[in-house]
Amino acid sequence: MENEIKKGMRWSIIGWIFNSIFCVLTVFGSIFLLFLSELGIPKYKIGVLLSFFPFFGIIAPFLSSYVEYFGSKRTFLICFGIRKFVVFSLVLLPMIINRFGYKVGVNFVFLVISLFAFLRAFGETGYYAWAKEFIPDKLRGKYVAISNMAINIAGLFGISFGSYILGKMEGIEKYLFLIEIGFIFGILSIYLMSFVPFGEPKKEKVDINFKRIIEPLKDRNFLYFLFAVGISLYGTNLMSFLPIFLKEKIGFFPENVAFLDTASILGCVLTGFIWGYIGDKYGGRPTIILSLSSYSIVPFLWFILPKDVISFKLAFFLYFLSGATILGRSIGDSRFLYSKILSNVNVIYYTSIFYAWIGIFQGFSPIFAGYLIEKFDNSKIILLGRNLNIYNLIFLFNFVFQVLSIIIYRKVKPDKRMKTRFLILKIGRYLFDWQR
Repeated sequence: MENEIKKGMRWSIIGWIFNSIFCVLTVFGSIFLLFLSELGIPKYKIGVLLSFFPFFGIIAPFLSSYVEYFGSKRTFLICFGIRKFVVFSLVLLPMIINRFGYKVGVNFVFLVISLFAFLRAFGETGYYAWAKEFIPDKLRGKYVAISNMAINIAGLFGISFGSYILGKMEGIEKYLFLIEIGFIFGILSIYLMSFVPFGEPKKEKVDINFKRIIEPLKDRNFLYFLFAVGISLYGTNLMSFLPIFLKEKIGFFPENVAFLDTASILGCVLTGFIWGYIGDKYGGRPTIILSLSSYSIVPFLWFILPKDVISFKLAFFLYFLSGATILGRSIGDSRFLYSKILSNVNVIYYTSIFYAWIGIFQGFSPIFAGYLIEKFDNSKIILLGRNLNIYNLIFLFNFVFQVLSIIIYRKVKPDKRMKTRFLILKIGRYLFDWQR
């Protein structure tokens, strides 16, 4: 059994590596945002389009019974497999625009993304329950760290390749070519994930019981956790338009903007083992508070730095710090959720509520940011005697939300009785030799 679990974990990491390349070349990250900008879609509509991915997570609780009936593994493989073909249909976009017009082409993009988002929500509802079975709690921090590092290294190659293509080709054809390459990696990822064990059906019929679906909402500790995660993610997703800010306000070339994603990936890769070690040894709360405190520096610096000070090197550093610290939050959240909250409960109902909840916060965030940018993009904003643009204000909002999130996280019962200040003192002694 132990060998089967270890093999499954290895196959899942390899599968996610291929899926990572699919993601960065298609509908996630800066490349997709630049693609939408190239199509001339207004920013508020881009915000709506980006909100589809998390918003469809709202349906997750109502899919939980279907996941138990079909099996979490089968649900994941089918939904993630079909979504690859859905994204691939975007290669038809030039033909649709030429034959039916630009407006129909844009509507086609919205249709493709909405269907993709539904399949993603259904598939990930299955995966969250499946992950509880094939990843032992004692290895969860290590697994999340290793998988994130591997995924991000693959993403690094994907982004580098995508950035190269953007600099060599013209028009939307360069984005469609990347979608074709991403599709191949996506199909391979599904094949590899099929070797991961467990995830069998738990029920013989579909039984949607609304009382059981909302039962986790009576758990006060779980609610604190949901609010803390939601507020932090809301702030983080306000940064969705950062690539457009760098392109339009700072003047970076599209290929350089896309290449900045490699800095985030490097941040994850180089700090992955550190966060995994901290998560397993000290628990979820110290990991999250340390990572969010570090991450809050990023939006604060974007807020206070004048436009003429922002260089490519500085942007690279801020992207790097963002990637490194967001990984810490991910590992801390995983510890909180799987090692503490999901002990002795019906996992599928908790994970589906969690997935739906973060979908609500992540969904409203880009809509709010897109609306602000569209409405106040050319407006002068004066705050504390400084002339700001709307992007600066969005960066400030993100900083405030991270601080609020830290306050709420402190109310969640820890998975280990380890104080955050103890971890900070340990780090201080190691770095500065405070014992002397």
